[in-house]
Amino acid sequence: MIEITDIASLNESEREEIICRMKVEFRDIEPVVRNIIDAVRNRRSEAVSEFVKKYDKADLSSFRVTEEEVSRAIKSAPQDIVSNLTKAADNIFKFQRRQMPSEFRIESKSGVLGQKIVPLGRVGVYAPGGTAIYPSSVLMGCIPAKVAGVPEIVLCTPPRADGTIDESMIVAADLAGASEIYKIGGVPAIAAMAYGIEEMFPVDKIVGPGNKFVTAAKKIVSADCDIEFLAGPSEILVIADDTADAEMISLDMLAQMEHDADAEAVLVSLSRKFAEEISSKIGELWKDMPRSEIIGQAIMRGCRILVAESMEEAVDFANDYAPEHLTIAVMDPESAMRNICNAGSIFLGNWSSVAYGDYCAGPNHVLPTMGLAERRGALSPSDFIKAIPYQKTSKRGAAKLSPIASAIARAEGLESHAKAAESRVRKLERG
Repeated sequence: MIEITDIASLNESEREEIICRMKVEFRDIEPVVRNIIDAVRNRRSEAVSEFVKKYDKADLSSFRVTEEEVSRAIKSAPQDIVSNLTKAADNIFKFQRRQMPSEFRIESKSGVLGQKIVPLGRVGVYAPGGTAIYPSSVLMGCIPAKVAGVPEIVLCTPPRADGTIDESMIVAADLAGASEIYKIGGVPAIAAMAYGIEEMFPVDKIVGPGNKFVTAAKKIVSADCDIEFLAGPSEILVIADDTADAEMISLDMLAQMEHDADAEAVLVSLSRKFAEEISSKIGELWKDMPRSEIIGQAIMRGCRILVAESMEEAVDFANDYAPEHLTIAVMDPESAMRNICNAGSIFLGNWSSVAYGDYCAGPNHVLPTMGLAERRGALSPSDFIKAIPYQKTSKRGAAKLSPIASAIARAEGLESHAKAAESRVRKLERG
């Protein structure tokens, strides 16, 4: 049984311990990661080849997946996986298109103000692979970039020992609009995308999940290449009352805990009876899961069951926690959501499994963790564009804006700014 605690009984340090949770530390691995990055930066493809052979046991003379390999993968992939990836891609494309920022233009007698949307020229997407396959990470990383209009989308994923990539990864890349696919994984992939190698030009931005070595590499190269954010272990917080289904909620929590021994799963229950049901149900279910060893460690380290006295207390705790995934399984979840301001993605009601969001519903599964949801949301087309404002001032507008700009400029001690603003008016006065 997992211990049940009343939120009201937590002292400040106990509450802070839960909310702050474990942060990803790189100090112990940073020297190794830096050495790999430096090797790739200095020796390029030669170094990448050595690392691919060392870590992935694959001996490759070229890293780029050929058009023939893409065609062969599409033909040989199981039709059920092709069909389901196609359905998932369609849903993700639809949602991401609705998230795309818009251009606008405002015309008045003072002139024109507007916003121009420009996509990044070249982005890199990392998807874990090798012995495991994650085509969903391919879809979630590439599709928002495609929707944003990025012309060159590079995908890197580790090869298997025979030098191939699973067909489903290639099918997902093709559906999502990747323009180049490379058989490179881990730190070498991040370094290759950031700095380039003989057969790959560097990218403007790198996105995508990975282990702590990949995350450390993204942190290091971020001085030279943009990244979306640094991701930590998976996490879920559930707000539930007696109307929630204990088995569904328990499985959603277990689903996040099977990712990583450091994953976090927190229940904030409005009912002690339901809290006890979840404690019992998790204890009943977890040992039969294929990844039970990982789940068991996660339960010991980061599974918490809390009881709130009111919805207000539950929502306040959730906002302080700022979870990656927030499930609200209560009588009126949409009403409860109105006061939520910090969450990576929200799942309303009993029927909204986090697994749907992980794979196919439409919203992105690349989400902020470790409290970063306090400052940003899910990966979206906005991460792949530049919103550039522009202005075209009319003569009438210059006459109106000049005294305002020059007064503020002089208050800031910037006389050249003031004179630049006034020069338009003087020109008008001279005819």
